[in-house]
Amino acid sequence: MSNEIKQIEKYIDETAKKVAAEFKRQGLMRDNKQSPFQKTETLLYNYNNFQQAIDDKYKQIETIQCEGVSKKSHSITSFNSSDGMRDNKLDSEKAEEKIESIEQSIAVTKNLISIIDDAIEKLKNDPYYEVIRLKYFEGITREKLAEYFEVDVSTISRNKNRLINTLQIRLFSDEVVFQIFS
Repeated sequence: MSNEIKQIEKYIDETAKKVAAEFKRQGLMRDNKQSPFQKTETLLYNYNNFQQAIDDKYKQIETIQCEGVSKKSHSITSFNSSDGMRDNKLDSEKAEEKIESIEQSIAVTKNLISIIDDAIEKLKNDPYYEVIRLKYFEGITREKLAEYFEVDVSTISRNKNRLINTLQIRLFSDEVVFQIFS
Protein backbone atom coordinates (compact mmCIF):
# COMPACT_ATOMS: atom_id res chain seq x y z
CA MET A 1 0.00 0.00 0.00
CA SER A 2 1.42 3.40 -0.92
CA ASN A 3 2.10 6.17 1.58
CA GLU A 4 -0.59 8.33 -0.04
CA ILE A 5 -3.26 5.70 0.51
CA LYS A 6 -2.12 5.21 4.11
CA GLN A 7 -2.28 8.96 4.69
CA ILE A 8 -5.75 9.15 3.16
CA GLU A 9 -6.95 6.27 5.35
CA LYS A 10 -5.41 7.93 8.41
CA TYR A 11 -7.15 11.22 7.53
CA ILE A 12 -10.47 9.41 7.06
CA ASP A 13 -10.08 7.65 10.43
CA GLU A 14 -9.19 10.91 12.20
CA THR A 15 -12.12 12.71 10.57
CA ALA A 16 -14.54 9.92 11.50
CA LYS A 17 -13.33 10.07 15.11
CA LYS A 18 -13.76 13.85 15.19
CA VAL A 19 -17.25 13.58 13.70
CA ALA A 20 -18.20 10.89 16.23
CA ALA A 21 -16.80 12.99 19.08
CA GLU A 22 -18.77 16.02 17.86
CA PHE A 23 -21.94 13.90 17.61
CA LYS A 24 -21.44 12.66 21.17
CA ARG A 25 -20.73 16.19 22.40
CA GLN A 26 -23.94 17.46 20.79
CA GLY A 27 -25.93 14.51 22.15
CA LEU A 28 -26.66 13.20 18.64
CA MET A 29 -24.90 9.90 19.14
CA ARG A 30 -25.24 7.71 22.15
CA ASP A 31 -22.75 4.98 22.86
CA ASN A 32 -24.17 2.21 20.67
CA LYS A 33 -27.64 2.61 22.15
CA GLN A 34 -28.97 3.59 18.74
CA SER A 35 -28.90 1.21 15.83
CA PRO A 36 -27.20 2.36 12.62
CA PHE A 37 -30.71 2.82 11.16
CA GLN A 38 -31.66 5.13 14.05
CA LYS A 39 -28.38 7.01 13.79
CA THR A 40 -28.98 7.54 10.08
CA GLU A 41 -32.44 8.94 10.78
CA THR A 42 -31.01 11.16 13.54
CA LEU A 43 -28.45 12.56 11.10
CA LEU A 44 -31.12 13.22 8.48
CA TYR A 45 -33.56 14.81 10.92
CA ASN A 46 -30.75 17.11 12.12
CA TYR A 47 -29.30 17.93 8.70
CA ASN A 48 -30.82 21.42 8.61
CA ASN A 49 -29.63 21.99 12.19
CA PHE A 50 -26.08 21.19 11.10
CA GLN A 51 -26.36 23.83 8.38
CA GLN A 52 -27.71 26.32 10.92
CA ALA A 53 -24.93 25.45 13.38
CA ILE A 54 -22.34 26.40 10.77
CA ASP A 55 -24.07 29.74 10.20
CA ASP A 56 -24.20 30.33 13.96
CA LYS A 57 -20.51 29.55 14.31
CA TYR A 58 -19.62 32.01 11.54
CA LYS A 59 -21.61 34.63 13.48
CA GLN A 60 -19.62 33.73 16.62
CA ILE A 61 -16.41 34.33 14.70
CA GLU A 62 -17.69 37.70 13.47
CA THR A 63 -18.60 38.66 17.03
CA ILE A 64 -15.16 37.69 18.31
CA GLN A 65 -13.50 39.63 15.49
CA CYS A 66 -15.56 42.73 16.32
CA GLU A 67 -15.79 42.53 20.11
CA GLY A 68 -13.08 40.10 21.18
CA VAL A 69 -13.50 37.14 23.51
CA SER A 70 -16.12 37.73 26.18
CA LYS A 71 -14.58 38.62 29.53
CA LYS A 72 -14.93 36.50 32.67
CA SER A 73 -17.23 37.74 35.36
CA HIS A 74 -15.52 39.76 38.08
CA SER A 75 -17.14 37.46 40.62
CA ILE A 76 -14.96 34.61 39.37
CA THR A 77 -11.60 34.50 41.04
CA SER A 78 -8.57 33.41 39.11
CA PHE A 79 -6.28 30.75 40.43
CA ASN A 80 -2.58 30.34 39.89
CA SER A 81 -1.56 27.52 37.59
CA SER A 82 0.67 24.73 38.87
CA ASP A 83 3.81 26.63 37.89
CA GLY A 84 2.68 29.72 39.79
CA MET A 85 2.05 31.74 36.62
CA ARG A 86 -1.24 33.31 35.80
CA ASP A 87 -2.77 33.05 32.35
CA ASN A 88 -1.48 36.24 30.80
CA LYS A 89 -2.41 35.61 27.19
CA LEU A 90 -3.23 38.67 25.23
CA ASP A 91 -6.85 39.17 24.29
CA SER A 92 -5.84 38.90 20.63
CA GLU A 93 -4.23 35.49 21.27
CA LYS A 94 -7.33 34.29 23.11
CA ALA A 95 -9.50 35.51 20.23
CA GLU A 96 -7.30 33.73 17.67
CA GLU A 97 -7.43 30.49 19.66
CA LYS A 98 -11.21 30.70 20.03
CA ILE A 99 -11.65 31.45 16.33
CA GLU A 100 -9.38 28.54 15.42
CA SER A 101 -11.40 26.23 17.66
CA ILE A 102 -14.66 27.38 16.07
CA GLU A 103 -13.20 26.98 12.58
CA GLN A 104 -12.18 23.40 13.42
CA SER A 105 -15.72 22.71 14.60
CA ILE A 106 -17.07 24.19 11.36
CA ALA A 107 -14.74 21.95 9.34
CA VAL A 108 -15.94 18.85 11.21
CA THR A 109 -19.59 19.79 10.65
CA LYS A 110 -18.99 20.60 6.97
CA ASN A 111 -17.27 17.26 6.55
CA LEU A 112 -20.24 15.51 8.12
CA ILE A 113 -22.63 17.33 5.79
CA SER A 114 -20.46 16.37 2.83
CA ILE A 115 -20.52 12.71 3.88
CA ILE A 116 -24.31 12.81 4.19
CA ASP A 117 -24.66 14.63 0.84
CA ASP A 118 -22.42 12.08 -0.90
CA ALA A 119 -24.40 9.16 0.52
CA ILE A 120 -27.73 10.72 -0.50
CA GLU A 121 -26.40 11.65 -3.95
CA LYS A 122 -25.80 7.96 -4.66
CA LEU A 123 -29.55 7.40 -4.31
CA LYS A 124 -30.57 10.00 -6.90
CA ASN A 125 -31.62 7.45 -9.53
CA ASP A 126 -34.06 5.80 -7.12
CA PRO A 127 -37.70 6.65 -7.92
CA TYR A 128 -38.31 7.40 -4.20
CA TYR A 129 -35.14 9.46 -3.77
CA GLU A 130 -37.16 12.61 -2.97
CA VAL A 131 -38.71 10.89 0.07
CA ILE A 132 -35.48 11.53 1.99
CA ARG A 133 -35.42 15.26 1.28
CA LEU A 134 -39.17 15.75 1.74
CA LYS A 135 -39.50 13.72 4.95
CA TYR A 136 -36.29 14.55 6.79
CA PHE A 137 -35.36 18.00 5.52
CA GLU A 138 -38.82 19.48 4.97
CA GLY A 139 -40.81 17.53 7.57
CA ILE A 140 -43.51 16.25 5.19
CA THR A 141 -45.68 13.50 6.69
CA ARG A 142 -45.99 9.99 5.27
CA GLU A 143 -49.60 10.74 4.36
CA LYS A 144 -48.64 13.85 2.36
CA LEU A 145 -45.80 11.92 0.73
CA ALA A 146 -48.27 9.20 -0.27
CA GLU A 147 -50.44 11.85 -1.92
CA TYR A 148 -47.43 13.41 -3.64
CA PHE A 149 -46.23 10.07 -5.04
CA GLU A 150 -49.82 8.86 -5.60
CA VAL A 151 -49.17 5.64 -3.68
CA ASP A 152 -50.26 4.01 -0.45
CA VAL A 153 -48.73 5.14 2.88
CA SER A 154 -47.28 1.65 3.36
CA THR A 155 -45.43 2.05 0.04
CA ILE A 156 -43.87 5.27 1.33
CA SER A 157 -42.87 3.59 4.60
CA ARG A 158 -41.41 0.56 2.87
CA ASN A 159 -39.39 2.64 0.40
CA LYS A 160 -38.26 5.12 3.06
CA ASN A 161 -36.98 2.21 5.16
CA ARG A 162 -35.27 0.71 2.12
CA LEU A 163 -33.50 4.01 1.41
CA ILE A 164 -32.47 4.42 5.06
CA ASN A 165 -31.13 0.85 5.04
CA THR A 166 -28.98 1.78 2.04
CA LEU A 167 -27.82 5.01 3.66
CA GLN A 168 -27.00 3.34 6.97
CA ILE A 169 -24.56 1.04 5.19
CA ARG A 170 -22.90 4.00 3.50
CA LEU A 171 -22.73 6.02 6.73
CA PHE A 172 -22.13 3.31 9.35
CA SER A 173 -20.86 0.29 7.41
CA ASP A 174 -18.74 -1.15 10.23
CA GLU A 175 -21.61 -1.01 12.70
CA VAL A 176 -24.02 -2.56 10.21
CA VAL A 177 -21.63 -5.45 9.57
CA PHE A 178 -21.17 -5.91 13.32
CA GLN A 179 -24.95 -5.82 13.83
CA ILE A 180 -25.50 -8.42 11.12
CA PHE A 181 -23.00 -10.85 12.66
CA SER A 182 -23.90 -10.25 16.31
